[in-house]
Amino acid sequence: MRRRRYRQITWRLMLSVISATLGASFQFGFSTGFVNNMEMFLLHYFQTQGIVPSDALPQDDAFRFWWSLAVSAFAFGGMLGTCVFPALADRIGRKETILSTSIFSYLACYFMAFPRSWFDLILGRVLVGIGAGGACGAVPSYVTEIAPNELRGTLGTVHQLMITLGILVSQTLLTSKLHLLGNDQLWHYSLLVPASCTTFLLFTLPFCADSPPFLLRTKGEEAAKEALSWFRPGDYQTKRRMYRELRHMYHEMELADRATLWEVFSDELLWKPMLVGIVVNLSMQFSGIDAVFFYSTSVFLSAGIGLQNAQFCTTLIGLCNVLVTIPAMMFMDLFGRKTIQSCGLGGMCVSYVIMTVGLVFNLHFVSVTAMLMIICFFALGPGCIAWFIIAELVPMHARCIAISMALGVNWCASWFISFIFPHLLAYLKKWTFATFAASTFVLACYTHVFLPETKGKTVLEVRETFYTPSTKTNSPALHSLGEPLFPEPMPTLVNLLAEGDVPIVQSTNEVASSMSHTLVHRLREVEDIPLELDGAML
Repeated sequence: MRRRRYRQITWRLMLSVISATLGASFQFGFSTGFVNNMEMFLLHYFQTQGIVPSDALPQDDAFRFWWSLAVSAFAFGGMLGTCVFPALADRIGRKETILSTSIFSYLACYFMAFPRSWFDLILGRVLVGIGAGGACGAVPSYVTEIAPNELRGTLGTVHQLMITLGILVSQTLLTSKLHLLGNDQLWHYSLLVPASCTTFLLFTLPFCADSPPFLLRTKGEEAAKEALSWFRPGDYQTKRRMYRELRHMYHEMELADRATLWEVFSDELLWKPMLVGIVVNLSMQFSGIDAVFFYSTSVFLSAGIGLQNAQFCTTLIGLCNVLVTIPAMMFMDLFGRKTIQSCGLGGMCVSYVIMTVGLVFNLHFVSVTAMLMIICFFALGPGCIAWFIIAELVPMHARCIAISMALGVNWCASWFISFIFPHLLAYLKKWTFATFAASTFVLACYTHVFLPETKGKTVLEVRETFYTPSTKTNSPALHSLGEPLFPEPMPTLVNLLAEGDVPIVQSTNEVASSMSHTLVHRLREVEDIPLELDGAML
C-alpha cells in the first residue's frame, strides 16, 4: 500500500515541489536564522552608524531596541505580504504568485548585503518579509493542490523542510567557530545563497504546470486535465485516480462563487474550520519557536555560555531541526495531523518545563538538551501542519479569505513574539520560558478537542466533522460546495422498475443485466471515466 502511494511521485511533480520550496520557502528559513548568530556583528555595525554608543553591550537597553527592531522587521514585512499575496494567488494563480515573490528576494539581498545606512538594513528585512509572507500562502497551497490526495501531508511538509534547511544554512555560515563567513567583514556574502536559490526558481518553475484546481476554476476542465496529466502521466489506473481527483475538485467548486467576508462569518461550515486553522497557526508562534530561532544565541549567552559555543549550539539546533523534519514528512500521512499536532505541542510543554529547571539551576547541559527537544517536537508537529492545514479545512471558494486571515494572525503573533522577547528575557530572565510552557499546554488541549483529522480526506469529507443538526439543512455552504456524489440512496431494483429505467422482462438474468448497465451509467455520470463491465467498455 505504501509502495503504491509513493509510486505516484513523478519527476515532474518533484521538480515543481522542489522549485517552489527551494526558491521561495528557503528564503523564509534563511531570513529567520540569519539574525540569530548576527547579534555581535549587528552591534558593531550599529556602533559604526552611531545609533548606539561605541561602548554599548548586547544587554544594554539602547542596543536591545535596535536589535529587536531588526529582527521583528521581518515579521512586519510578512504581515504586509499576507495582505496582498493570497488575493493575488486567486487572481493570477499559485505559480505566478510564487514567481512574483522573487522580486522582493532580490531587492532584500541587495539592501542587506550593501547597506548604506541602518535604514537599508531594516528595509531589506521588511522586503524579505513581504516575499516570505507571499511564499507562506502560495507555496503550501500550490504543493497540496498538485499533490495526490494520499501524499498531501508528505509533500506539504517539504515547505517546512526547506524552511529548516534555510535556517541551518544561514546559522552555519555565520557561526564564528566554523570560520566560514561569521565575521564583520564577510557576513554580507552569505546573502549570495538566497539570491542563487531565487535564480533557480526563475529558471525552473515557469516550465512547470499551475495548480489544477485553479485552472479548473479559471480556464475550465480541459486545462485542469492537461495539468494533472503533466504532473502524473501514467497507465490506466493512474488516469482513473486522476479523473477521480478532478471530479472531487469539480464537486468542491460547483456553483461556488468566491465567498465574501460576510458570507464566511455568517456560515458555520466556513468560520468554524477557519477558526480552527487560525488557532493552529497561532500555536506555531505562541509555542515560542520564534524565540528559539531568533534569540537562542542570546539565551545561551545569558546562561553563561561563551559566544562561540553559543553560536555553535544554535547551529546544532538548526541541524536537529532539519533531521527531525525529514521523518516528520512520513509520519504526517502515517499518524495523521491531529495526533502529530497534539503530541508535538505536549512534548514542547514538557521540554519548556525542563529548560526552565535547567536555566534556574544553571545546568547548561540540561538547558541545551531541552532546547533540542523543543526543536524536535516542533519539527514533528506544529512546524509542519500550520502551513497547509487551511487548504485541508476550508473549501476553495473561501480559501483566499481563510489563508489571508490565518497567515495574517500568524505573522502578527510572530512580530509580537520577536519584538517583545528580548525585553521579556531582560525582566523574567531564567523564568522566561515558563510562559511558553503554559501556552503550549493550553494549545495542546485545544488541538485535541477541536482539530479534526484531515489525513487522506477531501474538503467535502472534512466538512462532515463540523456539521450540527441545524447546519445540515440550513447552511448555505452545502449548496455552494455542490451536491454529494449520490444525493439520493442508490437505486434498488424496485425503484428502477418504478422509474421505468429497467424494462419488465421475463428473465431474471435480463433484469440483472439491464440493472447493472443502468448503475454503471449512473457511475459514469459521477466519475466521467471509462469503466468496464464483464470485459466490455461502456
